[in-house]
Amino acid sequence: MSSRNPSATPADTRKIRNLTEELSREEHGLGIPLLDAAVAGVILGFKPSDREMRKQAQRCWETLKPRLNQHLLSEDETVLPWAQDAGGISAEQMERIKQSHLEMRSLIRKLVGVSFEKDPDKVVAVAGKALCVLAVKLDDLIDSEEMRLLPALRRMMFA
Repeated sequence: MSSRNPSATPADTRKIRNLTEELSREEHGLGIPLLDAAVAGVILGFKPSDREMRKQAQRCWETLKPRLNQHLLSEDETVLPWAQDAGGISAEQMERIKQSHLEMRSLIRKLVGVSFEKDPDKVVAVAGKALCVLAVKLDDLIDSEEMRLLPALRRMMFA
């Protein structure tokens, strides 16, 4: 490992490498569910009685929820602390990532417990808007991670 992180063991490096590869794979598989979630969410925000969009939103949320939880947990508890200790990511970048994760969690809280198919229109309209914003912000976060975070982590691992 690099001299910037003398405490990193080969096992640490392998673990981080595996996590970054997994995160990258997960992000590539989210394109269509994110688009579908954004479409369903925006329509439900204005027309919460649309049964087809309710079903689509429910499917999308059920697909995204476990992946989001695992992704945020992996990054927050393993990848980001390692990167911060290794010194390969600026404090400003780290703060932006953490802020994005806080925003994601706030949106997730608005969706937890919502049944797009069974809840009243008023609840579905609010949840639909949250789902749309979550999908857009998540897409932006994925782009940012693909362009900045993952390459920085790769450079640190192979330095």
